[in-house]
Parts: sequence; C-alpha cells; structure tokens
Amino acid sequence: MWAIFLYMGWTAVSCALALTLLLAGTASADAGHFGISFRDCPETASSGLQAALDAAYGRVNGTFGTCPDHVEVVIISDGAMDKVGKHVDSFSGWNKEFSAIVLRNSSINNCSSLPVLASHELTHLAVNEMLSKKDPSEYHWMEEGICTWISREPLDDADVSHYIVGHGFLDTAGIYDAIKSEDCAVSKNGYMQSYSLVKYMERRYGLEIIKKLLECPEESFDAAFLQCTGVSFASFYGDWKTRVMASGRE
Repeated sequence: MWAIFLYMGWTAVSCALALTLLLAGTASADAGHFGISFRDCPETASSGLQAALDAAYGRVNGTFGTCPDHVEVVIISDGAMDKVGKHVDSFSGWNKEFSAIVLRNSSINNCSSLPVLASHELTHLAVNEMLSKKDPSEYHWMEEGICTWISREPLDDADVSHYIVGHGFLDTAGIYDAIKSEDCAVSKNGYMQSYSLVKYMERRYGLEIIKKLLECPEESFDAAFLQCTGVSFASFYGDWKTRVMASGRE
C-alpha cells in the first residue's frame, strides 16, 4: 500500500496543489459532506465511492472533530494523475476556504484501497485544520504518520522496524526532509519513521496525546511534548529507538 502515497515528492506536491486550486471551480454533484465531480474521465456509478467517503468521514471526524464540513472530491483520469506521479492514487488540498481530495479514476472501484485513500486524505484535512491555529513547522513530520495510522494501512510492525534499522534513524527534522524527498527510498524511510513514532506514541499514551499535541498552542514540539506527557521527547525517542532496534533485528 505504500506506493499509493510515497512517490509524491515535493515538486509534485506543489504541482498537485496548483491543480487542486484549478479544480476548485469544477461543477460537482453535492452529496452530504461531499461534492463529487469527474474531470477528463467518464462519470461512473459512485455508490461505492459515496459509501467509502461517508464511512471515512464518520471515523476521521469522530476521532478529531475537525474535518471540513464540505469537501470537494474530484476524480481525474489516470493520465492526469500520472503527471503528479505514476504511483500516486490520491492527494488533498486545504485552505481555510476550500478543501479537496483528488482521486485517480481507476482507484475508486478498488474496494480494498479506496477506504484507505479516503481516510488518509480526510485525515490530512482534519490535521491541517488543527495545525492552522499555530506555526506548524515543528509538527509537520507527524502528519504522514498520523494519516497512515488513522487510515489503517496494513503494515506489519516488525517489517517497519526492519526497514528503519536498515535505512538509518532520523530526527524529526530529518523525517520531514525525507518525506519531501524526490528519492523514493529516502521518502519511504521518512514515512516509516513518522508512522512508527506516531503509533508508539498512541500505544504508550493513548489517542488523546496525538490530539493534545496538535491542539497545543506551543509552537515548539519538544515543549508541547513535555507539557502533554511529562516526559522529554528525547527520552521518548530513545525508548522508541530501542524498541525499533530490538524488533527490527528479530
């Protein structure tokens, strides 16, 4: 499932967001929280798409309570999505006036990946809403990990740990830089470490810690982590690294 998200480097993201803004004027058929439209591809029956979107919205908004009330969902042709990335099936765009999810046409009939895609992108929108209330620069490294965790990617913890051990540990700034990389192997390491750290946070402190960190007015992540947990992030990171190394070498 990683290929769905990983190969969208920073340049592609910039182009994709520009495309999202262009699509803002696309006529759509409103259905609940979503406006659904098709661009450069034939409109197909969307009952499965609607159900997947509604289920994802209920779960993500039930977790964070910050999903935009209205989201434009634009289905584009495989050829158009290939210009963003041949292995990209979805991306999202958000600002305070407009939220959108863009899906590859061939992905909307995949009953196994569509719920993951919908949940992943809706989580981006929910997280962006929370982070917009402060300077989010020290928190961006968490975002892909949160989205991957909430969307229930079918990842094996031992496999993730083995990958991280094999490719080297990164600090939080390094994780974010890796995620933005155009090099697929580098980017994947960033995603893996973001996901593993977020999942370990949830296991150790519960779901509320993720929400508290995102909502904390502190712009310093280290200060927010200490405030929310009573533990320094350096100490937590050391515990996580020890756990990953033990699991990755089994």
